[in-house]
Amino acid sequence: MPTTQLPMGSEVLGIKPPLPSQIPVAEQLVQTLAQLLGHNAGNRVVLKASPSGVLYTASARLTDIVHLTSSAPNQQKQGDNIAATEIICQAHPDNAGRIWVRTRKDAATNNAFPLDKGDVIGFSVENLSELHALIVSNGDTLIVGYSL
Repeated sequence: MPTTQLPMGSEVLGIKPPLPSQIPVAEQLVQTLAQLLGHNAGNRVVLKASPSGVLYTASARLTDIVHLTSSAPNQQKQGDNIAATEIICQAHPDNAGRIWVRTRKDAATNNAFPLDKGDVIGFSVENLSELHALIVSNGDTLIVGYSL
């Protein structure tokens, strides 16, 4: 029979004070706890779900925000070589034209997502340099937030 390796406590599950480690645990309980608990910074965290059973998830913390501004009409822009896992792009609310965005290739009007002023889209990436934008109007800005 398996044993616990770390003391186990969870206010959400009503287990307090933490039980001592190395206590025998039935295999069914180990499997159940593995499905209910996640780890964050060395602590056990209860995974929460909606009443319909959809697991709640959260995005990583925002690392920084950059602005990609065109200096000419129909200008291609690419993100810098910065490690990132998620990016969120917003066409600046004061833009005059449309911005086309995509990942891994130069953006064009026939292969990218269109963003009008204020529109937002997100992507999962491995590096900010995967982001490509075609900014149609001179002086328009794409606001890019990214996280690790």
